[in-house]
Amino acid sequence: MLDMTNAALPAPHELFKYYSTYQVLICTSCRFALSPGGVARHMKDIHHLHHEQRRPYTLFASNFRLRDPENVVNPHEKDFPIPHLPLEQGWKCTECGYLAISRKRMETHWPPTHGRKGDPSRDWIAAPLQTFFRGNKVRYFTSGTVPDQERLLSLPTASVYIERIRDKYQLDAVDSLTLEHYFYSSYKSFANNETEPIWLKVVADLAHDHLFLLKGILACTALHMAHLYPAQRKTFILRTYAHQDVALPLFRDAIDHPTAQNCDAIMTFAYLLVTLSLAEVMGNANAPLLLVNERGESEARSDALPQWLYFLRSGCVMLCDVWDRVETGPVSALAYAWDVELDRFMSFVPKDGSWSEDIISVYYDAAVALAEAFAYMEQTPSPDTSTWHILGLWPVRVEDEFLELLFQKHPGALILLAHYCIIFKKIEDHWYLDAKPSKLISSITEMLDARYHASVREAEDIVLDRI
Repeated sequence: MLDMTNAALPAPHELFKYYSTYQVLICTSCRFALSPGGVARHMKDIHHLHHEQRRPYTLFASNFRLRDPENVVNPHEKDFPIPHLPLEQGWKCTECGYLAISRKRMETHWPPTHGRKGDPSRDWIAAPLQTFFRGNKVRYFTSGTVPDQERLLSLPTASVYIERIRDKYQLDAVDSLTLEHYFYSSYKSFANNETEPIWLKVVADLAHDHLFLLKGILACTALHMAHLYPAQRKTFILRTYAHQDVALPLFRDAIDHPTAQNCDAIMTFAYLLVTLSLAEVMGNANAPLLLVNERGESEARSDALPQWLYFLRSGCVMLCDVWDRVETGPVSALAYAWDVELDRFMSFVPKDGSWSEDIISVYYDAAVALAEAFAYMEQTPSPDTSTWHILGLWPVRVEDEFLELLFQKHPGALILLAHYCIIFKKIEDHWYLDAKPSKLISSITEMLDARYHASVREAEDIVLDRI
């Protein structure tokens, strides 16, 4: 709480935050809402302001219609958590939805309400709680991501994983909320039909044993929540950065010392890093997706690839000493997505002699890899296709010399990249991609000389939904 007797007084609009939807006025210093008519007393008793000092605050508050505490409705799911209220770790009854700030209160709730002693393993679950008011006006509310009984029965192991991880690492309320969101929502955005059990169960066990992987999960999920809940974006973005800061040094140490015990966690974390790196690119209009940005400019030449591409291309190298263990272990399906056997595709090598033999050779190899990617996609049902398949089919397989052609904006490299956008489009609705393939192919067309436009016209029509 701000001691206003020894500090410059904040402006009323800085101290108070009004939420018109709920008609409450929150003191951002004390982090709770004030009752109608209670502003003057609050400024006197809590902030120790004299009468004249209180006047600007009471006048400011008089501009707003405030509801009595008993008439304030609980926030919509999209608004949770309310930014200016603290998050507290509590419990939710799976039978009736009752919320309690302590386990003891939940235990007391069960016998008179449900006729028996409650079972901690199934009758209540951890929940992040907030309340607008304090004292005898406390009324807790929670997030819509906390599962109801039907969802809990459909994923009976999720609450067990959540409780094990939360208790081991002593997660606070925000991280507990984030972990719950992973189990009830975010993990699905990383998975396909084949890998969903891995992301739900196997990864949970790995995260319990490897802190760097848990931090990676929390970072990705916080970023997902920032995407879903714009009003709380700052809160979740800061959490993403905090988790990354802890995870990356631990991950670097792990990849320097890969073992049979940590290789599965390393593989999984590398996938999460790709997601984080892609999301960073998509959130930055100036960042290049594949060495080419949306304004049709090549990235400045350097020895560094885009982070997402670096992690994909180097993943197998990091784990080469334990790759046999990865391929036969619990995350083998994730490893397989990096090493798919493909067919071949028709080469678009020009016949006018305008490219050198070295360029034609590099171009041809990349074109064959792209052709194999198309053949694979034709044979693979859409529900079985994941982000990792899409990214692993071509960008990971091309040679460094081809990436050099992209740096140079060589028309051959741009033509193949345009055709790759057809495959990339299959996942453009994912929250961490934000329709990037459509933007990318448009910028490619702008970069190409007019004589090459016919080579990419069909690809552009497909990606932009013209046909």
